[in-house]
Amino acid sequence: MLRFTLRHSRRTWSMVVCLLLCYSYPGTAAASPIPRNECANPPPGTVFCEDFEGVSPLGNFEGGAGSELIADFGPSSDGLNKLVRFRAPAGQSGGASLIKKLTVAHDVLYARWYQKYETGFNFSALNHGGGLHVGDRWMIGASGNRPTGADFAGFYMQYQEDTRKLYAYSYYRGMYQDCSNPIGSCWGDSLPCVYGGGYCTKPEHLPPPSSPTFTAGQWHCVEQLVNAGTPTATGSGANGRLVFWLDGVQIIDYQNLWIRTTAVNMQVQSLYLALYHHDGTHSVVGELSDNVVLSTQRIGCGSAQVDQVPPNPPTNLRIQ
Repeated sequence: MLRFTLRHSRRTWSMVVCLLLCYSYPGTAAASPIPRNECANPPPGTVFCEDFEGVSPLGNFEGGAGSELIADFGPSSDGLNKLVRFRAPAGQSGGASLIKKLTVAHDVLYARWYQKYETGFNFSALNHGGGLHVGDRWMIGASGNRPTGADFAGFYMQYQEDTRKLYAYSYYRGMYQDCSNPIGSCWGDSLPCVYGGGYCTKPEHLPPPSSPTFTAGQWHCVEQLVNAGTPTATGSGANGRLVFWLDGVQIIDYQNLWIRTTAVNMQVQSLYLALYHHDGTHSVVGELSDNVVLSTQRIGCGSAQVDQVPPNPPTNLRIQ
């Protein structure tokens, strides 16, 4: 009887220890860490992967003004990690960017990257970010006019200044929120329509009741899907699709966007990573990006240790 009680007690104690370890520290047992050199074993479906750990990784992109390779623990919390930093000169309009144009275009493409706004980032300073681009690479960043459906479409990550909620600053054939006439003279749609009913005449584009927000000094996982959809000359039957996730939470999934009128040179082919400030109200503090993946299927997020500061962190050592 004593033997049974002792064995039972040991088993019970083992269960208690397991419960403490598994539930006192959420996510520890089932964590999916972010490898520093993810691209050595890229996720299934990958068509481009850059973790900034190779030789001259910025050479795998176009552009580069204002972007620099630095040493930083990054989302992997690894002291050997390298990543790219985007900064704009304080008090000036302008920004920094990298562009990846694939050699093979796709009707459907997923993107995933990790991003952190540096501590002290001014979210009140108006700016644009980056995202997937359809069509003519030289139209990346073009604004002020509605696309024809045969030239380009772009869906660029941005945030609402007062809430820090993600939305896509979007240029596409069917845009409607800030357009003075059917052709030309348009500014980008906000998807979801975070600026209210005065702009948003399509209820399906109103923001969700709640969604995650950006926090300075914290790593976030950004995921995007763009499906260019069936070409249509009039918008009838348009089925272009845009999905954004932030930290694994789906923010939007719009499946009836009119993106293109022709399939010729109107596929998803480029990723634009950028920080662009409109005016001089910002400081030099910018944003960091790491582990960039483009894929034919959803990539997903690892477990970034976003709330931890490693001991003796590197001081953003510039590499090139």
